[in-house]
Amino acid sequence: MLVLVTGATGRIGSHLTRALIRAGHTVRALVVPGDPRAAALDGLGVEQVAGRLESPEAMTAAARGVAAVYHLGGALTSRGNTDEEFFEYNVRGTFNLLMAVRDHAPRLRRFVYASSDAVYLRGGTHGACYLPIDEAHPRIPGTVYGASKVSAEELCLSFWRGYAIPVTILRFGATADARELVTLTSTFARWLFLRAATEHLARASSLGLEEAKSLAILRGLDNGTEQLVVLADRDGRPEVRQWADARDIAAGCMQVLDAPAAVGEAFNLSGAAPFSLDELVRYIAAELGLGYVRARLPIARAAWYHSSAKARDTWGYNPRRTVFDMVDEAVAAL
Repeated sequence: MLVLVTGATGRIGSHLTRALIRAGHTVRALVVPGDPRAAALDGLGVEQVAGRLESPEAMTAAARGVAAVYHLGGALTSRGNTDEEFFEYNVRGTFNLLMAVRDHAPRLRRFVYASSDAVYLRGGTHGACYLPIDEAHPRIPGTVYGASKVSAEELCLSFWRGYAIPVTILRFGATADARELVTLTSTFARWLFLRAATEHLARASSLGLEEAKSLAILRGLDNGTEQLVVLADRDGRPEVRQWADARDIAAGCMQVLDAPAAVGEAFNLSGAAPFSLDELVRYIAAELGLGYVRARLPIARAAWYHSSAKARDTWGYNPRRTVFDMVDEAVAAL
């Protein structure tokens, strides 16, 4: 089967591309011109099509004749994209790709759209309406990024209803490669290492009163050595999260191809189990031989975790790796 993967050089996309090839599929990857990560696709037998989501012509070239699409490409908050880019890449880009498959992929069996749990997030320190978050939770985005994902979801569903494009929506929770949990320069370091958390907050374009207080607290905890940090609220309760291994999410994406009941539906795909940052930080500190501190911050987020029961019951989604397994693997690799 000829499968198009956008975002093939990303965390999930790179694992998914390799899984598709191992399963005997032919993979066409949309690659942004100049992406240095594209070199990782060399030697895999992947057909690379250079282009951008904003270009209808590039989407036509990428989508022509494909039997399945995994649309993982787009703008992310972790990459520092602007609100304008969230609209252009996530909304307009998704529209361009849907139009291309409608007109140039007559034998399309599945269009999988990578959405986000940001569709549920009101923004700021607001928590969920209830926990665990399932697919019935209101979509109430409080950010342009979250709104762009809701908009793209609705576009996908309209093409399913209006043009019989066999769409499945997957809402990913926070997803990491194992090494990112112990890498000081990774996106996930900002939730685990004191200096990374401080630097991330200091880079914010504007700081309100609560953010400024939080930055001062973090700076006051720095003793001149590398430390981990337990992010907690004013009462000392640690943040609760649920992170997934990118390989587990990629495996879940693969299973959708053989799940006809997934068409026209949205599913959460998240990690194996929730955890508190207190548990994870103490575990990493012991593994790396580092100290840690607790930061009581006015901007600490409320508990946030999901249910993937719908995906489990529909096609057997079963994430195997906990964040502690991921830390063990990453430390062993060091």
